[in-house]
Amino acid sequence: MPRLAPWLLVALWTVPASLSTFETVTFGRLAGHPIELWRAFAAEAPGWYTWAALTPIIIRLGQRVPLDRRLRARAVLLHLLASALAGALVAVVSASLDVLLRPSGRTFGVDVRAWFLSGLPATTLAYFAILGVSYAVINTVRLRARERHAEQLAAQLTEAQLGALKMQLQPHFLFNSLNAIMALVRDQETAAALRSLGLLSDVLRSTLRLGSIHEVPLRTELDIIGRYLEMERVRFGDRLAVDIAVEEALLDCQVPTFILQPLVENALRHGIARTRSGGRIRIDAVQVGTALTLRVHDDGKGFPAGWRDGDSEGVGLANTRARLARMYGRDAYLTVAPASAPSGRGVVATLSLPVRHSRP
Repeated sequence: MPRLAPWLLVALWTVPASLSTFETVTFGRLAGHPIELWRAFAAEAPGWYTWAALTPIIIRLGQRVPLDRRLRARAVLLHLLASALAGALVAVVSASLDVLLRPSGRTFGVDVRAWFLSGLPATTLAYFAILGVSYAVINTVRLRARERHAEQLAAQLTEAQLGALKMQLQPHFLFNSLNAIMALVRDQETAAALRSLGLLSDVLRSTLRLGSIHEVPLRTELDIIGRYLEMERVRFGDRLAVDIAVEEALLDCQVPTFILQPLVENALRHGIARTRSGGRIRIDAVQVGTALTLRVHDDGKGFPAGWRDGDSEGVGLANTRARLARMYGRDAYLTVAPASAPSGRGVVATLSLPVRHSRP
């Protein structure tokens, strides 16, 4: 438990001291024996401030000998004894004030005994009230600390999982790109291979620059995917056409880094590359309510008959679904389905995620 500052203890116990002073002044006037405010405060406050001095000791004793659900006789007896000692100390302070401010014919010992016995119920209640409040405060502080620790662990776990997914995706993209460049070299298309290497270098430089960032503005993601498609266009030549249709207002929306690459790669590999005449890839984005919808559409051969979303899902799509689940939970999804318009050919991959704008 955090240590209580002395001024805070004094402030807390000044409240009952003030109330007790007000009570003394009021009853004195009603009884026809008015008492000055300062004298009443001087008579009442020291007893309460004794509790202020005892509070840290009671709290520390409560932690060393806790009263938990498994009540032990030894712990109960120890605290009963401690409460009696606390009451005795308060009685000594109160009796000493009587000697100074309200002298009577009684001896000091008799006065202490009178204060102790008359105040025993209240002092016992005060002792265990301090103990109970301390347990409540300490348990609340510990619970919040555990919650913060659990949140930190969850954030670290999510960060590690997202990093692992991202690291799994990047080598996948790299190996496919190198295989494409090797094919150009094998076909002795030296200029095209050099051009592809340069574009690949640009893509990798952008990827390394982003580091561990998991979200980037859509304009950054489109710039990366544009370089990737330009590299693929070196290989496909006129067989590959690309359309990117995104409104300017959506370019600042945050999207997962490298999220479009596996969708475009699938469109190239399973759609465009399987037709001699090639085809077209279209990337567009629209906002529907609070959701940003990204679509990657190709007009290739499409799926075989009876195909359903999720059949024979490769690394890229599985990785994408896992990243969306980790980052957005149920607020994001990915679907892959046969295209229905405009030509009815090919496949459309639809990615939906919450709209989040980049901070200025």
